Amino acid sequence: MLIEPPVIRQGDSALLRWEAQNADHVLISHNIGVVETSGRIKFFPDETTTYEVIAEGPGGRIAKAVTVDVLQDKTPRISAEDLPSRSLGEQFSYFVKPVFFAYNSAQLSEEARLRLDGNIRWLTRLENRGIRFLIEGHCDERGTEEYNLALGDKRAQTVMAYLVRHGIDASRMATLSLGEERPFDPRPMEEAWALNRRAHFVLVKKQ
Repeated sequence: MLIEPPVIRQGDSALLRWEAQNADHVLISHNIGVVETSGRIKFFPDETTTYEVIAEGPGGRIAKAVTVDVLQDKTPRISAEDLPSRSLGEQFSYFVKPVFFAYNSAQLSEEARLRLDGNIRWLTRLENRGIRFLIEGHCDERGTEEYNLALGDKRAQTVMAYLVRHGIDASRMATLSLGEERPFDPRPMEEAWALNRRAHFVLVKKQ
């Protein structure tokens, strides 16, 4: 049983995956109820939530729990109805979301790929095809400065390669590794580190 990412900002999603072997049925808490013995569900929790998966079968009963921490966003949110009147920069920030990585990894999780697919849909709209942007690679504070700069570069390059494979022209993008220099959350704890391991998008200009 796995939930990724384990820490999200309010309004973002998390993906719960499970697989129960030798089970007759599986039950998930929070009014989800009985589900298949393996599968995945995408959630948009409003607050920190613990999900319990209970599997029962000939071998007995097993229960496991995972928690997704939701960081409350105190900044005013832009509604979809307001977007047409907003600046390009505000629209870019609304539609083009950062992606997060596991510790010491530059591999895209399933959740990261889903988020990039959403970014791609907006970036490939006819009216947005002239937009140029920067992909910043970030790390948490663990590791040497040199190592984190290299890992940040791998993360940015991985994201750029994914976008190119899915129809974004490479000439629209540039990459920059910032290593551990610009943490999203400076606290020395896993909750913050999970947010700092990211690839972040910055609007450059519209051609």
